[in-house]
Amino acid sequence: MVNRPEYIIVGRFGRPRGVTGEIYINPMTDNPERFQSKEPLWIKIDEGWKEIIIERMNLISGRPVIKIKGINSADDAKDLANDFLYIQSAALKNPPEGVFYHFDLIDCLIFDVRGGLLGRAVDVETYPANDVLVVENDIGKRFFLPMVRQFLKEINIEGKEIVVDPPEGIFD
Repeated sequence: MVNRPEYIIVGRFGRPRGVTGEIYINPMTDNPERFQSKEPLWIKIDEGWKEIIIERMNLISGRPVIKIKGINSADDAKDLANDFLYIQSAALKNPPEGVFYHFDLIDCLIFDVRGGLLGRAVDVETYPANDVLVVENDIGKRFFLPMVRQFLKEINIEGKEIVVDPPEGIFD
């Protein structure tokens, strides 16, 4: 099993909605249904981690809006704005073959198909067309590789290595 952080970000609180303590969620997950499940969600507080209980979830204009037990006013909800919402990594299911969690790709070494070291994955950025792997070389220069099958030849999460066949000029 790959070493994973104990808590995984699944969303970020947005602005309050109304006066009863509801708050918008900006999902950072491919599974926004998790905001309506009974699985525990967590927030980071000064003392460590605090479990939160979602009383209800609605979609408004395609965005989740949740009501958290104990958050009963817009002022209470406002205190959560821009904070992250987490799940425990133990709650994650294994992804299907050929699908990877972004955090599993971070810190993988990136090699070209000829075996040359190109750098290390430092981030994955999400865009409508496709995700982009952010690769940093040994002098701190960053390169952006579209995560499409044409360029990704092998991903070995256990070995923390990714082999790519990048288009000409990306790593110049």
